[in-house]
Amino acid sequence: MTFPFRVGLGFDTHRLGNGGPLRIGGIDVPAEIHAIGHSDADVLLHAITDSLLGAVAEPDIGRLFPDTADENHRRDSADFLVEAVRRVRHHGMEIGNLDCVILAQQPRLAPHTDAIRQRI
Repeated sequence: MTFPFRVGLGFDTHRLGNGGPLRIGGIDVPAEIHAIGHSDADVLLHAITDSLLGAVAEPDIGRLFPDTADENHRRDSADFLVEAVRRVRHHGMEIGNLDCVILAQQPRLAPHTDAIRQRI
């Protein structure tokens, strides 16, 4: 028996501001900067969410959770990811693997990767 195989690609970027912490993968990483956004501005969870939604041809995160909606102000991006996983399963699919790349000069993320993986 063969199973359908789909790949999604997610990407996200946010402006940075002074003062931390920086929220990455649902974890507050101590930093002198933070991402600016309508929700909690978690670029990793946003990219993962868009990747999953793209794999099953669903609307992207911006259309599902617009930054013009009051209920999304300071919202935990894990909520977005939960909805994306629900939609993946609604299509009869499961997540087989996930890989992410974070481009950042600072802060050093290696000490936080296990906590981030666990949270996701």
